[in-house]
Amino acid sequence: MFMPLVQKMIKFAYIKNNTLFFVFSHPAGKQEFDNSIQNIKSALKFHTPQECSDNVILDIKAFVTHTPSTQAQTTQAREELSYPERAKGDFEITVHDEKLHSLIASIQKIIKAKQCN
Repeated sequence: MFMPLVQKMIKFAYIKNNTLFFVFSHPAGKQEFDNSIQNIKSALKFHTPQECSDNVILDIKAFVTHTPSTQAQTTQAREELSYPERAKGDFEITVHDEKLHSLIASIQKIIKAKQCN
């Protein structure tokens, strides 16, 4: 019914006081949804989904929530984003502090190891 991009922006939906609420993660999704509300209402008059058979839906509303996503979604998004290492580790360490020098050297070693893989 909706474009896949709009579907991804729907966080969840629920029914309260005979109103079907859709919660969006972005205002663009809500705006696109608002343009389709009349089509959804007319479709629901002809065919009510099995999940909604116990409730009479009189209205449909949508709003945008700005609450952050759950940790699982954030972690999954981070895992999907992976960039190849562009650094080569060819830099001179000019720090005189021993602790800081060893820390930078360990970072340099990790970068060089990733370049070999």
